[in-house]
Amino acid sequence: MLKNNIYFGLSILLLSAVSGLTSPVLAADLSTNYNSNASISFIENTDPTAPVDPTNPDNPFDPDNPTQPGTNGPLSIDYASSLDFGTQKISTKNDYYFAKLTKGTDSNGQPKSVPNYVQVTDNTGSNQGWNLNVTQTEEFTNTDTGHVLAGAALVFFGPTLLTLTGSDAGKPIHEAEITPIVGQASRVVTAFENQGQGTWVISFTDDDTGGAQSIALVVPGASTKELGAYTTTLKWTLGQTPDITAP
Repeated sequence: MLKNNIYFGLSILLLSAVSGLTSPVLAADLSTNYNSNASISFIENTDPTAPVDPTNPDNPFDPDNPTQPGTNGPLSIDYASSLDFGTQKISTKNDYYFAKLTKGTDSNGQPKSVPNYVQVTDNTGSNQGWNLNVTQTEEFTNTDTGHVLAGAALVFFGPTLLTLTGSDAGKPIHEAEITPIVGQASRVVTAFENQGQGTWVISFTDDDTGGAQSIALVVPGASTKELGAYTTTLKWTLGQTPDITAP
């Protein structure tokens, strides 16, 4: 009996020893932390901005025969359509004529006609806002004789504002109709604080059909006409500080 008890006690000790050998050993926690930095700085972008397609500003567009390159940034006028009212018969009636569409080359290298438009870019980073005005510098004047087309008036109907897809810039406010007065600035678009960042297209309607009747030249029948071409200059002016109060 005593012998059996001794064997039983030794067995318990042996099992305890084996169990101790197989128990996991917990290692000390040696994890640690280190902070590094990531940064980026922005400066004004003074590079010119190429024209884009006014029907889809995500795509480039190369207008035919621009009058000049776009102005340098950071606040720039990238492009403004010249207006062609075609060749018309002399008339004694009150008439209005529509500007032809702007012709150019699309992103696939194919010819394309788009609504007449003005493109501006704000890369100042100030979020201060801007305003776009247009001035007709003189009456329509015959390039050969100097004769003035008295009473002729331009009318811009229903501009549409577009920018790049996904932009979170605030949308500027445009005038419903613009009738330039010779020698006086007429407001076209106003971007208040935190509006108008990036590139914006002011398109005179956003489709080719409406665009074909979006800018008119109204000519009184009583105005005498001479043979030849009549021209005027439109001066587009982009300023940084809006001079009217936000609504």
